[in-house]
Amino acid sequence: MALMELLAEKSGCLSKYLASHYGENESRSLRMGSTDRPTLTLHRKRCEALLSRRVRAPAHEDGYLVSISLLDNRPQPTGGARLTETQTHAGDLLSIRDLSERYETRLDGPFDFLFFHVPRSVLDAIAEENGARKVESLSCRSGVQDPVAAGLGRALLPALREPTGTSSLFIEHVALALGTHLAQTYGGLKAPSIARFGGLSHFHERRAKEFLTRGAGEDVSIAAAAAECGLSRSYFIRAFSKTTGKTPHKWLLDCRVARAKQLLAAREMPIAEIAMECGFADQSHLTRVFASLVGVPPGAWRRENAR
Repeated sequence: MALMELLAEKSGCLSKYLASHYGENESRSLRMGSTDRPTLTLHRKRCEALLSRRVRAPAHEDGYLVSISLLDNRPQPTGGARLTETQTHAGDLLSIRDLSERYETRLDGPFDFLFFHVPRSVLDAIAEENGARKVESLSCRSGVQDPVAAGLGRALLPALREPTGTSSLFIEHVALALGTHLAQTYGGLKAPSIARFGGLSHFHERRAKEFLTRGAGEDVSIAAAAAECGLSRSYFIRAFSKTTGKTPHKWLLDCRVARAKQLLAAREMPIAEIAMECGFADQSHLTRVFASLVGVPPGAWRRENAR
């Protein structure tokens, strides 16, 4: 899937740096957007062993590496150009490393970190979409806990484990929400108030819905749906949600489940074929989504409702 491109851990300078200092475990990363526009990349690094080592990295690009600790009361690396002592903090701790500066710190284990690579181009795109001034830099004080960023990061863990079972609409939506949160909270971005956003026109609503449901087996992106309406991603998500009461991802899931119900009730098509017909990755993907929204698996629903 174009929007959920799993990257080999050994490719790229940043991936090699993470692998060399945090280990080869969790050796995949997730590109959180289309290949034709700047986006975040997610890495996960964890270790259950007791260890203590130095982490060093030279300055190498104009961007940021945001780390979030998923463990409670575990050591979290902190530091900058000069070596500092590692401190123990609660979970959801967030730190920001400026990749244009030399970095050195001490890492103790066990640990479990999510790393988000935030290129400068991502921040520039978010500012442009919001009609705001560019973010000069990202920075935060030591020991800051950020449950919002941590929650968004945890929402992406299933995509790392099973990328084919996660919607690109969902991943791109989370990436945009996280990037905007970081830019506002740690970069001073002044985004417009939600109250300033109106809903979609009837024409744009119809066009967006037709685009989202066009080709059930195809993965669609927020960027492409927004472009279909001539809107920015941020405006499209807010306007669509205001008009329909649902995010684009939730609206599309509900449509696919409704179509699956129709096919299940007819009893003519195997559930595996229904899954593909309705745009799910496979039967297990349909089962997970169907059960979470309807309350029972598709097979059980068919037995109770088939004509």
